[in-house]
Amino acid sequence: MLLHLNPEQVEIGMFVDAFDGRWIDHPFWRSRFLIETADQLARIRASGVSAVIVDRSRSRMAAGAATDVLPDDRRQSARGLAPPYRGVERRRANIFAPPPSERPVRPASYAQERRRAERLIAKSKQAVIDLFGAARMGRAVEARRMASLAEAVGKSITRQSRAMIDLVRLKQKDEYIYLHSVAVCALMINFARHLKLDEAEVQALGVAGLLHDVGKVAIADDVLFKPGKLSTCERSAVEVHPEAGHAFLLKSQDIPAAAFEVCLRHHEKMDGTGYPGGLGGDELSLYARMGAICDVYDAVTSDRPYKAAWSPCEALTAMQGWAGHVDPPLLDQFADSLGIFPVGTLVMLSSGMLGIVTGSAGENGEAIAVRVFFDGDLLTEVPPFDCEIGPTTREPRILGRASHKFWRFDDWSATVARVLAADPVAVTG
Repeated sequence: MLLHLNPEQVEIGMFVDAFDGRWIDHPFWRSRFLIETADQLARIRASGVSAVIVDRSRSRMAAGAATDVLPDDRRQSARGLAPPYRGVERRRANIFAPPPSERPVRPASYAQERRRAERLIAKSKQAVIDLFGAARMGRAVEARRMASLAEAVGKSITRQSRAMIDLVRLKQKDEYIYLHSVAVCALMINFARHLKLDEAEVQALGVAGLLHDVGKVAIADDVLFKPGKLSTCERSAVEVHPEAGHAFLLKSQDIPAAAFEVCLRHHEKMDGTGYPGGLGGDELSLYARMGAICDVYDAVTSDRPYKAAWSPCEALTAMQGWAGHVDPPLLDQFADSLGIFPVGTLVMLSSGMLGIVTGSAGENGEAIAVRVFFDGDLLTEVPPFDCEIGPTTREPRILGRASHKFWRFDDWSATVARVLAADPVAVTG
């Protein structure tokens, strides 16, 4: 049961499901968590939110305590959710929470999981085709089917985090509309896990990825599949799809709040120049910012009717340079979640060496090209050499980005230019 409480009525032990009001007004990175400390409670009560939505079933309180704080006329299920959910009852908690007795998912090799992922992608593509067909007919979303798909994608990512993401990126031009939703689902789940969101939230964001573009059924096919540049009139027609999708989701039950948010806001930009609301900065929730990054990344790394795909490193390098488009610190977190980095990034290898990312490698861009130039154990530069590091468990692996300040590369730009201009030595064996 969801309860709608004033901030001063909230107590330690209650599970916060959402905040009623602007995202900027609540002082937490997440909007769903258990209140466990006096500091958390004080921050909620001092915030500018108008109300707190509490999930009684997930709260750790004495029986009846959650309703005892309410007068009789306020004991109700939460309806006053943050815009754009006002007037929408979220009857979906159970279908997005993983079963408590579920067996753990066993890891798999990259090659093993690619074979599994091929079958799952085919199944997911058909589900999205059916979803779009139902939307054209005005039928409601089968929320349980979407939740089941998101769960299957999540298990694939648990077994091997890159196989599904790499494979779904290789979609054909005529598959883009449908497999883009599957790709964004996978990216959102992987990203949410990296941010350490709780698993129910992770699954809801997976569903959000599957549903984020459903409003494209409102766009005429000759515009949606046009191979060239859109006219001003055609661009305006395309820009209605977030609101059209949001309106469609309002007609369905059991849709998670994250799906409404990502559907409506995935084309907003940090500088306020996006659509449909022209929101920017702190007006955009974490979910909206995540959705924008995942949507753009898959779009630019996919073959489209009007452009060839960029490699993952090219895409992240370009996105890093788009001032005002996406949230820069969150984009860094997204890159870290994929283990793929913009060109020029300093990375630490499992061998103890440091290198600079020079681009994508491998037949389909699934590997990363690195120029190694520094021995982190001996604290000295070595003759630079190139290597390709794929998404497998073979050594060396990229452990993550490194800080040039920590390693005392004081003039980092000059170091990058010097190392990349050098002739690499040949490495054998």
